[in-house]
Amino acid sequence: MTNRPPCDCGCANVFSSKEAEADLKRYRKDGPVPSTKALIDALVAEGVEGATLLDIGAGIGAIQLALLAAGAAHAESVDATEAYVEAARAEAIRLGYGDRAAGRVGDFAALASEIAEADIVTLDKVVCCYRDMPALLAPAAERATRVVGLVSPRDVWWNRLASRALAAWGWLTRDHTRWTIHRPADIDAVLARAGFDRHDVRRELIWQVSIYRRQHAEQVVAPAIS
Repeated sequence: MTNRPPCDCGCANVFSSKEAEADLKRYRKDGPVPSTKALIDALVAEGVEGATLLDIGAGIGAIQLALLAAGAAHAESVDATEAYVEAARAEAIRLGYGDRAAGRVGDFAALASEIAEADIVTLDKVVCCYRDMPALLAPAAERATRVVGLVSPRDVWWNRLASRALAAWGWLTRDHTRWTIHRPADIDAVLARAGFDRHDVRRELIWQVSIYRRQHAEQVVAPAIS
């Protein structure tokens, strides 16, 4: 298995089976991390019964697993690391969602034209891996018919300092991975051009969790459980 397939996003793919297995082990023990859990809860509140999901940079598949459990009809994940795609696929099968989940390896920005629309598109800690944020986010928004869910670094001094420190370390170690802090106004502008309005969900020390609803889209509310 190739653990490090090429990534066209400008971010070297540094993850392997070891990292994927460790993340899956943590997920099985503790569930999604707080920022991901906040995004999942916000999406479920929007109504996911019968919905389709496209999860970009899905990792071990925490979002797709939660939404499938909540009634989503189908989930497709895209991740640049083969080990993560395989881990997400194996976990979906283990939990009984194998016929409702699919995954592919690659850079979404390069694959976007091959990927179908989905009701919900999520990018959990992904835009920070792209220097050219619009090249990722614009095609992602084009494929979302209802909602875009986003977890991104806050544009604050401590994150900017961390970004510079990581860049310096990468220069020393010849690791091309970079952590890019994008201005919220720039992210909002890309999604606004695609017809989405921002709604903040949760703010953490490092991460901002937001959903973007398509303007004038009919909100589908999950039926109440009696």
